[in-house]
Amino acid sequence: MSITASSSAPKSRRRLSRIIVSVSIFVIIAGAGAWAVLNRQNIIDQITVWQFNMPSAVAALADDSGMSVRGKFVFHASRPELNDHVAFNQNCEMRESQAVILGCFAGGRIFIFNVTDPRIYGIRTVTAAHEMLHAAYARLSASERKKVDRLLEKQFERTTDQTLLDLIEIYEKAEPGQKLNELHSLFGTEVSDLDSELEAYYEKYFADRARVVTIYQEYHQVFADLSAEVSALEKQLESESRAIAAALAEHEKGTSELAADITEFNNCADTLNCFASQAAFDRARAALMTRQAKLKETADQINAQVEKYNAGVADLNALGIEAKRLNQSIDSHAPTIE
Repeated sequence: MSITASSSAPKSRRRLSRIIVSVSIFVIIAGAGAWAVLNRQNIIDQITVWQFNMPSAVAALADDSGMSVRGKFVFHASRPELNDHVAFNQNCEMRESQAVILGCFAGGRIFIFNVTDPRIYGIRTVTAAHEMLHAAYARLSASERKKVDRLLEKQFERTTDQTLLDLIEIYEKAEPGQKLNELHSLFGTEVSDLDSELEAYYEKYFADRARVVTIYQEYHQVFADLSAEVSALEKQLESESRAIAAALAEHEKGTSELAADITEFNNCADTLNCFASQAAFDRARAALMTRQAKLKETADQINAQVEKYNAGVADLNALGIEAKRLNQSIDSHAPTIE
């Protein structure tokens, strides 16, 4: 009996041990499964980053924009591409009829139009950061998005930049319901003065957000300066045109009056005793010749004004061509730049 009792006890303990181990394994597996569900996007992103070999030219955009480690991770996980006209138009659907599309976040991927004009290379860097923030916004949990949306609304309420307000109006017409999504990218890449809480939020994605904002301001200034130059020259030519028109009208009036006075003078010269004396004739003739000389001088001045005006028109046309080329360089649907 003692032997039987002795041998059965260890069996019971071993069975209990196996049960405990089985339960422990189940708990660990169940815990791992819950973690995987909650972190599904992070797992997918990490695998994508391991598998996707990002081109150096694209990686440089992330570096130049001042992205943080997290920002670069989201950017990399979105498998970003620099596209030429054809590829970009295939990858990015054009919806904003009044706006030029420079990039898009579509199908979980980032596509950037490869702008090649050296004056505005920075536009690619800003676009990369802009689209990264779209990818980041898509990854926010419901609670995170609610908090961020509140910050974006607060910032928008104090926004006075008409360019940004007009752009948001375009986005709202083209993509109803995407206002906050767009603000999330626009505020992060284009606005330097942000509410402290929103600025702190963007530190998650930028180690130095000022870099991307500065690059935006620099390339934006290229367009602003060209526009200002065109506007100033147009106003100058408009003023010169009015001055030339007024001078021509005055000259034509003076010419007509002189012609009438010369006719009267000649008629008088052909009439006996019309002039009281030779001296009176000479004075009248000299006065007419002085007026004629002044009209010629005025005509020369008007011609000089016209030459200056025509040169200004040529400059304006040249600026128009430059503006056209600059705009074409950022428009994936523009014809070949001439």
